[in-house]
Amino acid sequence: MVDHPGCAARPRTGRPLMRVGTAALIVATGVALDLATKAWARVSLEPYGPASDFLPFVSLHLTFNKGVSFSLLAFEGDTSQAALVVVTGLLTLAMTVWAYRSQGWHRIALSLVVAGALANLIDRGARGSVTDFLNLHFGDWHFFVFNLADVWISFGAAFLLALQIIPPKNPAKIASGSASTRAKVTEVPPR
Repeated sequence: MVDHPGCAARPRTGRPLMRVGTAALIVATGVALDLATKAWARVSLEPYGPASDFLPFVSLHLTFNKGVSFSLLAFEGDTSQAALVVVTGLLTLAMTVWAYRSQGWHRIALSLVVAGALANLIDRGARGSVTDFLNLHFGDWHFFVFNLADVWISFGAAFLLALQIIPPKNPAKIASGSASTRAKVTEVPPR
C-alpha cells in the first residue's frame, strides 16, 4: 500500500468481509433449515390434526398462520396479505441493513433475526401464510405453535438484549484501544 502525503493510511478490509460472509452464511443456513423443515411438516403432518409427541414440552402440530407472530392480527384477503408481505419485507430489509452495518456479536445476533424474518417472509409470500408445526406445551396447557424461523428470531432478539445488558469485560481498555487504534490509522508518516 502506498502512502501519500496528507492521506490517512487505510486498514485492510479482508477481515470485515469475512464477518459479512459469516453473517450471510448464518442467514442462508437459517433460511434453508427453516424452509426444509416447513416443507417436511406440510408433507408429513395432517393440517390441524392431533398433536404428536416430539420432545417433552414440544409436540408436532401443523397449522398455518395468516397473521403476525403468534397468530396476532390475522389478515384475510389478498390485499391484506399482500400488504403484510410488503410491510414484513420492508422490516426485513431494514434489519438486513442494520445487520450489515453492525459488527461482531451484534451482527451475529441480527443475522439470526434476519434469517428467521426472511424465512417466514418467503413462506408467507409463497403460500399466503406461515407454516407452523412445533407446539410448545406443558401438560395440557398449549402455549403456541411456532417454527424454526421463530426460534431464530427469538434467539437473535434475546442475544441482542443480552449484549445490551451485559457490559464488556473491560470497557476502559476497549475505549483506550479504540482511540489508540484510530490515532495509529490517521497518523501520517514523517518524510
